[in-house]
Amino acid sequence: MNVCTFVGKITEDLHLEDEQNTQVLRFKMMVEQTRNVRGNRKISDKNILSFEAWDSGAKTIFDHCSSGDELVVKTTARSNGGK
Repeated sequence: MNVCTFVGKITEDLHLEDEQNTQVLRFKMMVEQTRNVRGNRKISDKNILSFEAWDSGAKTIFDHCSSGDELVVKTTARSNGGK
């Protein structure tokens, strides 16, 4: 099963676009991962991930969120073919 859940902060202003007769929202989130290493130290990695939302999902995020807001995204992962 290909189900992923991410919690992060939206990194830029949101722009809703029309594509293929529906609305699409492409946005980026900063997702932080903290892990323990030897010696009881913690390392924090911050990654910027790209997301797409379509139709009512795109409209809902656009209407209720803005840059800096924390968001939970449940999605499926796809490769951009190395792009």
